Amino acid sequence: MDNNIDLSLSNFTKNEFPSHSLYTKFIETIDFNIDKEYLSFISKYNGAEGNIGKDGYLSLWDIENVLACNPYYDDVEESINLFFIGTDGANYGYAFDKTSGEIVGIDFLDIGEVKTQFFADSFLNFLRILNSK
Repeated sequence: MDNNIDLSLSNFTKNEFPSHSLYTKFIETIDFNIDKEYLSFISKYNGAEGNIGKDGYLSLWDIENVLACNPYYDDVEESINLFFIGTDGANYGYAFDKTSGEIVGIDFLDIGEVKTQFFADSFLNFLRILNSK
């Protein structure tokens, strides 16, 4: 895994790595071209959370939560192309856009009502952007 990701998450509480069977189940569920750095992160830490940037918070879900929360809304078409990986600790979710591979954000209550907000073209850049705010 990129040392820059470790540095970006240095103050985070990190989980232990997932079991081989859980990670395999996760990989088999992915139906799009997911960021390799994110895969490296999730295989090493299986989620993490903590303060980021000046006054932000980031919760990167463990595999169990990622699997349980995707798709977030089964009956909302816009939710089908989003693969959620975490939140700001409240109701703002971060997801991979399955069609572009970009990381986007949206308030969970707004899914299907408003467009997602672009954050980054990669997991590492996503962490960099949140760290700079």
